[in-house]
Amino acid sequence: MALNARDLAPDGDYFVSSYSGNGNNCIKVARPAATRPYVAVCDSKQDNGPAFAVQPEAWRAFITFVA
Repeated sequence: MALNARDLAPDGDYFVSSYSGNGNNCIKVARPAATRPYVAVCDSKQDNGPAFAVQPEAWRAFITFVA
């Protein structure tokens, strides 16, 4: 089953990742909250497009790797 961004987190919870740079290839991220124990990730150009969720530990490892 494909998930959309709004399936994983409300619009107001997403922010454009600082790791995205200044181009048009940006992602939006929603941090874990009381109602969701995961990090939600989606394309910033598609407000309710495809999205995925990862465990916070996996997201931290990814950010550490790309930084």
